Amino acid sequence: MDMRAKKRLLPVFLILICGQFLLAEDYQYQYFKDEKKEKVPFSDYIPKVRLHYKTVPHYLEDYYELYGMKQYWDENSLRVNIEKLKAGLNSKFRHPSLALVKIGSDEEFLKYRNLLFMHINLLIMRNYLSIASKYDKRKIEFHNVDFAEDIKKSLDVAELYYKDALPYWEQTKNYASIASAVKITTDLGFMESERYSIIRGELDYGKIINNYIKDIALKKNKLDELAAVKK
Repeated sequence: MDMRAKKRLLPVFLILICGQFLLAEDYQYQYFKDEKKEKVPFSDYIPKVRLHYKTVPHYLEDYYELYGMKQYWDENSLRVNIEKLKAGLNSKFRHPSLALVKIGSDEEFLKYRNLLFMHINLLIMRNYLSIASKYDKRKIEFHNVDFAEDIKKSLDVAELYYKDALPYWEQTKNYASIASAVKITTDLGFMESERYSIIRGELDYGKIINNYIKDIALKKNKLDELAAVKK
């Protein structure tokens, strides 16, 4: 290649090289160019791909914060809540500095964890009861005899959900007892009130659920009696 041809190609090489430098500006700026200011906090230099914990749950508190109850809920929304909360029970807690409330000691962190376990088990139990209520016929009327078999099947489903709820109530009581052994008060005021009511026996879902199950047997018997009279 003669000297004249090399001189003609030189500007092309310079454009390509400069273009590469322009495209290769510091990766932090490419990640955060929308937020970049004169002074950028050190935390902003964490690549966005490493900030996925803000949208993808990892810790128990993340799953708890996803819990929500619509004003007009349906069975599917209840099931989604149950699955989120169960996933939370099988997850680690956040670092104490990222807890839902301020944590000042190991003892306080211990109570915090047990209160959350208590509360989440209570929420799962209540969601199971809400599903059961959709299948449980509260009162058997004389004209229900025409649909006796369908009603019995529905009552069977309700009974299954009541029984699914019971173990979570037992876990709720267990964690309330453990949390009560820690003689300090956390900033989880609502959960502290729940714990107090459970420990004193003012809140007893075990009794309520077992009464629901007994009532189901009585309703089935009443349907059988109505069917016998009709014959």
